[in-house]
Amino acid sequence: MNKCHICFKEFSIKRDLTVHMRIHTGEKPFKCDSCEKAFRTKSVLTVHKRIHTDEKPFKCYSCKKAFRTSNQLTVHERTHTGEKSYSCDTCEKSFSRQSYLIEHKRIHTGQKPFKCDTCEKAFSQQSSLNDHKRIHTDEKPFKCYSCKKAFRTSNQLTLHMRTHTGEKPYSCVLCQKSFKTTSNMITHNKTARHLKKLESTKNADSPSASTSFVDCSEGEVKLEIKEEETLDEDPLSINMEAESVEETIKQEIKEDEGIDSEEFV
Repeated sequence: MNKCHICFKEFSIKRDLTVHMRIHTGEKPFKCDSCEKAFRTKSVLTVHKRIHTDEKPFKCYSCKKAFRTSNQLTVHERTHTGEKSYSCDTCEKSFSRQSYLIEHKRIHTGQKPFKCDTCEKAFSQQSSLNDHKRIHTDEKPFKCYSCKKAFRTSNQLTLHMRTHTGEKPYSCVLCQKSFKTTSNMITHNKTARHLKKLESTKNADSPSASTSFVDCSEGEVKLEIKEEETLDEDPLSINMEAESVEETIKQEIKEDEGIDSEEFV
């Protein structure tokens, strides 16, 4: 058995111990010839090089989307299966990645370990700190291919692209009105007209009736009732869950960016 004399972790193969020791020594012998970034293992360097070549050898069988690493593909496939293996023991919310669960738990603890060295503002996530630092540097690395406008964060670029595509991915379950952002949908869900329609659906005369369409935007209350149908989802739950949608969208965006360090732990 090969044991690390610093942290006493054991390895069955001596080569694994050699690689492990670089965590303690800081040695990074594998250097990228394009950007001079260095890594502890050759496999991580190989994955990194795909950033420069844009090679994405791992393809999803469901939607044909491609990824640079097998771990990115594994995480992406959960968007099709709905698998969320990591649950919070405080609020029972579940996540597709362990790293997302760790970040989420800081909501309960209030921990903000990532501090800006310019203004000392603190954040619960490293990615949030990275985005914040660009306020000081005015760096805008995310550029729109259509109009060349630049943004500080990938989220800002994603929202901007919808001005070109017209995409409105967030819909009201009552009136099917669509929105470009979750914040706009949440605002819509909190309007008096929308809440009135929600109350109307709950007070419908027929106990077996369901609401197929409700106009939350204009005119008087209009309910179209279909008999002997059941709702797959209680419309009232949308208001309760809407404020967590933004966090889910950010997670999905992050799944498509960069190399996941968990793959190489």
